[in-house]
Amino acid sequence: MEMLLDLWLPILLSAVACFVFSSIAWMVLPHHKPDMKAVPDHDALASALKGLNLKPGFYFYPNCNDSKDMKSDEFKKRWNDGPWGTLNIFPKTPSFPLNLGVIFAEFLLVSIFVAYLAGHAFTGNPAPEYLDVFQIVGTAGVLGYVFGSIGGNAFMGMSARFTLMCTIDAVVFALLTAGIFSWLWPEAAIAIDPGSITLPGATP
Repeated sequence: MEMLLDLWLPILLSAVACFVFSSIAWMVLPHHKPDMKAVPDHDALASALKGLNLKPGFYFYPNCNDSKDMKSDEFKKRWNDGPWGTLNIFPKTPSFPLNLGVIFAEFLLVSIFVAYLAGHAFTGNPAPEYLDVFQIVGTAGVLGYVFGSIGGNAFMGMSARFTLMCTIDAVVFALLTAGIFSWLWPEAAIAIDPGSITLPGATP
């Protein structure tokens, strides 16, 4: 815990940097615009969904209530004819500020675990080289940001383009985190073990 407290500045700044870039990537940069498509007839879809009176939850279609029903001719016909997709019904009006808070919390948690891993990686070496920190933190960042959603995106039918664009964003998150930790690590290292740093001109 003490190690994480000493690394609070790179943890916080990396989370903020990733949050800012994420906002820019989705709201300013053009690479995600083709991924979010509008329904041609919103009123017709809304009316149909209200008529179904669906409870909040995640739906996959075509589907059946029991795995045994998957062998039925009726389900096989629905499966072959399509359409195929997923539907997520929210329990209430989405809160944009709340969702942004959840996203920032994710970035903060990843930075905390990255700091934990890096701190243990450099035990006994409180003043590592910039590139050494970048390598460890960058690798941990890639693991935290890149590979968590690829399998899920494929299973849920997200396009290869969507997954690729999100992967590019995730790599940038990892690089931002690695750069900030590497930049601030000497100050954090002094805080962790001041006696281990020999200043120029000082007598060992």
